Amino acid sequence: MGLFDSITNFLERLGGKTLEVAEIPTRKIPKGKTVQERLRALKQLQKEVETEKSEAEKEKEIEEIIEWRKKEIQRPFSDRFAEAILRYFRGPVRALTSSIKGLDRDLYRANILMPPERYVALMLGVAIFSGIFGFLFAYLMYLPLDVSLLVGLLGFIGGFVYMRHYPRMVWKRRVAEVEKAMPYALRHMASLLSAGVGISEAILSVARADYGPISEEFELILRDMRTGSSFEEALMRFDEKMGSETVSRVVKQILRAVKFGGNLSEILYKLAEDFAFEYRMKLVEYIQKVNGIAFVYMFLTIVMPTMFVVGILAGSMMSQGLVMPPSTLAVMLLVAFPAISLIIVNMIKMGEPR
Repeated sequence: MGLFDSITNFLERLGGKTLEVAEIPTRKIPKGKTVQERLRALKQLQKEVETEKSEAEKEKEIEEIIEWRKKEIQRPFSDRFAEAILRYFRGPVRALTSSIKGLDRDLYRANILMPPERYVALMLGVAIFSGIFGFLFAYLMYLPLDVSLLVGLLGFIGGFVYMRHYPRMVWKRRVAEVEKAMPYALRHMASLLSAGVGISEAILSVARADYGPISEEFELILRDMRTGSSFEEALMRFDEKMGSETVSRVVKQILRAVKFGGNLSEILYKLAEDFAFEYRMKLVEYIQKVNGIAFVYMFLTIVMPTMFVVGILAGSMMSQGLVMPPSTLAVMLLVAFPAISLIIVNMIKMGEPR
């Protein structure tokens, strides 16, 4: 009985599939009585096929456009902004690129993967934006038109100069982070070397670890070695790129140990301990300096603005008139004192041990 039910179910499913296939519309030339009718039917069929092809091509184009837009959205805004500026100001950008010396070297040191011409376009775009923002800010503060134009010009120059020095600032920041992570990377390498691992494998392990910029730089060392450079050339290129005394000491010790022999793991352990001790001493000096600057910062950012406002109010009451225009007072409170605070914070940040 079970076998009979199975056979019955199979036949039912087979019949259902047969009906589905029979219901699918198929194109065929109808059998007409004359040749003209068959030709008209053939032309109609050809039009339907061409219509379906055009619809398929349109769908493919739409998919390509959607994929292109996804890639555009994933691109950094700075890259897209620079490309837009380059599209409209290609001539001035090329002239500026040829006049700025050492930009390609600064970009290489900062690990900014952008052609010099595109970066100059970004510089110009940021400068234009800074100039417009400065002019609008001054104009909204009810300053005279000539003063507003001067503020806009200063904003343009300031934005351009800042972007010109930005790669150098990034490079110095990367060097500081490399020096800070150097003791940990050296201990990592020394532990692997003492376990019998080769120097290249130790560098690869540091590159795969999460030590920040130093892992990225070690990955570049390995990439140079894969492209045909020797171990010594890759390390010397790393030393030249960083331009750091700490990195130079490490590179010289590694090359000396590899060339003349020696216990490289012990050398790296000793270097790591020396760098850690130097960092602790710098940290103690930094804390002492911050304790002295903290009082000055509180006075300039809290006490001085309060005394300034009180003095203006007292002078206005005594003279029965405004001693200072409201726009100037607003500029002092909203721009001057916050700028002083930022300068002090920047000084404290710059004094941080590297």
